[in-house]
Amino acid sequence: MKKTLLSFSCLALLFLSACKKELDQTVVTTPTTPTTPTTASQVDLLKDSVYLYSKEVYLWQELIPAYDQFNPRQYSGSTLLEAGSAVMNGIKNLQPLDRFSFVTSNEKSAALQTGENTSLGFFIKAAAADRVDPVDSVHWYVSYVYDKSTAGNTGVKRGWYINKIDGTPINYDQASVKILNDVFFGTTNSASFEFVKPDGSVVTGNLSKTSFVSNSVLHQSVIPVGTKKVGYLVFNQFFGEPSRVELTNAFNTFKSSGVNDLVVDLRYNPGGSTQTQDALANLVAPASANNQVMYKYIFNQNLQNGNFPLLKKKEGFSNVSFSDANNTQKFSNTGGLGLSRVFFIVSKSSASASELLINNLKPYMDVKLIGDSTYGKPVGFFPIDIFNVSIYPISFKTVNSAGNADYYRGFGPDKKSVDGVIYDWGNSAEPSLASALKYIQTGSFRASAAQAQFEDRSLRTQKQLEPLYSKLDSKRFSGMFIEK
Repeated sequence: MKKTLLSFSCLALLFLSACKKELDQTVVTTPTTPTTPTTASQVDLLKDSVYLYSKEVYLWQELIPAYDQFNPRQYSGSTLLEAGSAVMNGIKNLQPLDRFSFVTSNEKSAALQTGENTSLGFFIKAAAADRVDPVDSVHWYVSYVYDKSTAGNTGVKRGWYINKIDGTPINYDQASVKILNDVFFGTTNSASFEFVKPDGSVVTGNLSKTSFVSNSVLHQSVIPVGTKKVGYLVFNQFFGEPSRVELTNAFNTFKSSGVNDLVVDLRYNPGGSTQTQDALANLVAPASANNQVMYKYIFNQNLQNGNFPLLKKKEGFSNVSFSDANNTQKFSNTGGLGLSRVFFIVSKSSASASELLINNLKPYMDVKLIGDSTYGKPVGFFPIDIFNVSIYPISFKTVNSAGNADYYRGFGPDKKSVDGVIYDWGNSAEPSLASALKYIQTGSFRASAAQAQFEDRSLRTQKQLEPLYSKLDSKRFSGMFIEK
């Protein structure tokens, strides 16, 4: 697809909210059809607009009934955001595969392109340090930290766990989840945290929600394995241009260091910009992929045929082409590291653009997946701004050069592995990274009987801890979008 397409803004991620996007205030009237009421409140006009624009761009357009039958004004909501979300949920309910369409504010949505963020600057995950049953020492461990946040500036590290917040002990229970939700996602602007480090020492400090730019590369290092030099990259989000700059710098370091194997850690990466995915795919792919098809976008038939009169009236869409001829992305400038294989560490939090990257590289190189099955999101969207909200009906899917497109159940791992959140990034004892390094050294994931038994027990424990953790993790964005 021509990259002169559309601007996308995305649902506020975990810890991603404020940004300074200049809004298009000139397009606020609701498009009309012969059956659309012509006078209404702003909320009703918003409801109509969500329906009418979705009717044009929705990937499963044929499922949306006529205006009178769908009746968008039947959905309740006292604010534009509430009303728009209610109508979008009504549209989502027409297609069981659609777990993703959403509506959000303009202010919150733009942060995905820039990485601008207002938050405490770190996230957490429930885990246990027990190596034998019964599992009775579950804590909320820091899973990642953004460098420029208050947490990053204070020195908070992955592998620490929260012992107390404002003097209240934090455990693996519903009461603690309520506190965590309020502190991380609620109106609380600051709190006193007591952390316990891996050596057992205690660190106490007050952390506040501040504005900063998130780094998408959380960690990079070169790990010697025998005669090999392994590049290890933790990539947390496909933001826009800032992410591409970070990736270029990281791969320049890998190249100058003589890296000849690569592990890309996507375990918490929920997706983002397809353009940034393109850039990372080009950095990883072998020279043989150069100028070959990376993937194609598939839009609904009306978009492909140029039949979208309402959308054409929106700024930036008048000259957009969704035709098949303009929707093929090819590899370019590949082979920088001379790789023939790549290892990806993944989990159920690895979604959308992360899965697109995996799917695009599979036809051209040996791709090994370590961790857990990925989320399963082969579809994406672009934003349509109405008043002070942006709507994101699913508008396209992607298909790789081998024709693989519908991975709604995600990609299963070649090697199942627990997320060793008790270890900091780059620690070779972390189970998923250790599995990659073992394969690079021995050519096999095979473990001893004792190690296999320990891995199985760890995986069972991780599954047992998912219910409460999912109540926090579900608030993170998962999506794939086309940049302007």
